[in-house]
Amino acid sequence: MTKRPNLTEEERSTLLGSLTEVGPSKPVGYLPLYTIEKFVRTTPEALAAAAAARGLSTAQFTPADSCIKSGALYVYHRETLADLLRANAKVACAAGLPLEPDDFIARIAAVWFEKNHPAYPVIAAAFGDNA
Repeated sequence: MTKRPNLTEEERSTLLGSLTEVGPSKPVGYLPLYTIEKFVRTTPEALAAAAAARGLSTAQFTPADSCIKSGALYVYHRETLADLLRANAKVACAAGLPLEPDDFIARIAAVWFEKNHPAYPVIAAAFGDNA
């Protein structure tokens, strides 16, 4: 059995921030399943339940369905994401991104978009990165 790294509460909180900060200003967050289990020391199901209790949507992807090696858990604020996709519909459609939130999450889970891809600005905005 491999030893799990001991993270400080601050380090654990920083990792969880990708999910716990999801809301109107950060429509989407994700963590690899490996990170959740090995470093955060919880289950994707527990994090999904906590997110659902906050009114958020979740989607868990296996390694076969994800561009993330271990698979990933995505948490998203459906209404804010829908608004963002509507506001960026022209760019999103031209870049091949779906405009429906669940389909958008499935697409960004399955495909890794590089910074120079036309879809990247929409994806970055969905993750709350306005840079």
